Amino acid sequence: NIKKFLFPFYKDQKLKEIFKILNQDKKTNAMLVGGCVRNFLNNEEIGDIDITTIFTPNEIIKKFSNTEFKIIKSGIDHGTITLSRDGTNFEITTLREDVLTDGRHAKVSFTKDWKADSERRDFTINAIYLDQFGKIFDPQNGAQNLKEKKIKFIGDPKKRIEEDYLRILRFLRFSIQYKDFDKDDQTLKVIK
Repeated sequence: NIKKFLFPFYKDQKLKEIFKILNQDKKTNAMLVGGCVRNFLNNEEIGDIDITTIFTPNEIIKKFSNTEFKIIKSGIDHGTITLSRDGTNFEITTLREDVLTDGRHAKVSFTKDWKADSERRDFTINAIYLDQFGKIFDPQNGAQNLKEKKIKFIGDPKKRIEEDYLRILRFLRFSIQYKDFDKDDQTLKVIK
């Protein structure tokens, strides 16, 4: 715990280099988000590193084209570029809003609005952002829900599920993982 406190994962040298490139103008143009932030706050093992940014995929490619990072166009249509170096991958995804969904995939539009990006995510615990200095941006109150081990959809559960039916399985997974079995009847009805 002391090591985590003094040397948190977001101070990794490669990650610091990514943030230095994305935040050259001293503004917060990129933050960590999702599982790495959730696991960090919950003192769990950190696997994938997900970064979100105001820059488009083409801008990301341009910024990293003359670096030691390998650029992988892993999900460019949805705004995701993977940077790889020394066996470590970092997914960088442009802030986005869902324009059209079909129950599994979404057509997206890019945005520079952090709150709008948070509103399209599945659960409050996955919409916690962490900047390169460890400052949290939490527009959906996910940190409190994480502390209470409550799995809550962002907005209307029915709408979230209809956007991507895989969210039902993710809901069950997180509910089991955090032992959150006290569910409201409306959410269970929607899932059924």
